[in-house]
Amino acid sequence: MKKFLLPLGMILVGAGIGGGAAYATRAQPEDPAETLPELDEATAPCGPSGPEAAEAVLPIEPEAATEYALLEKQFLVPVIEDEALGAMMLVTVSIEVPEGEMDQVFAKEPRLRDRLLQDMFAHANIGGFTGNYTHDDKMQVLREDLLRSARDIVGETALDVLVLDIVRQDV
Repeated sequence: MKKFLLPLGMILVGAGIGGGAAYATRAQPEDPAETLPELDEATAPCGPSGPEAAEAVLPIEPEAATEYALLEKQFLVPVIEDEALGAMMLVTVSIEVPEGEMDQVFAKEPRLRDRLLQDMFAHANIGGFTGNYTHDDKMQVLREDLLRSARDIVGETALDVLVLDIVRQDV
């Protein structure tokens, strides 16, 4: 009986020590808020924060009828988590314009798509597409950035930017 208990005891002690060592040295998940670099206003990817945030870009209330310029191709945005591809976002966007002004959007669509895609990449890089990415706060930041960029490209013709579809596919 002693010959059986000694090896069993050694196995249990070894397993306990190994489990304790594994627990003590496990990788701790990082809080994304703690790992983000400090950005000043000039380098912030998603517009101003603090007191300047009150001056956010707001949709223009149309004075007459409007129409929607649907950007036909969806935007495909990679979400990087832990230095690896964690998910892919598929986003469909439409630009609200005064009636008869859709041609201005489509005439500058390549530049507009490029700028909107840059905004979506920046949004993904600050964690905007992680966790509850459909939360009002995260979506409002994204919409404001997209509207600001749309107005930079097509001017005040861009009354609003509508996110029509947003899908996340974990990889």
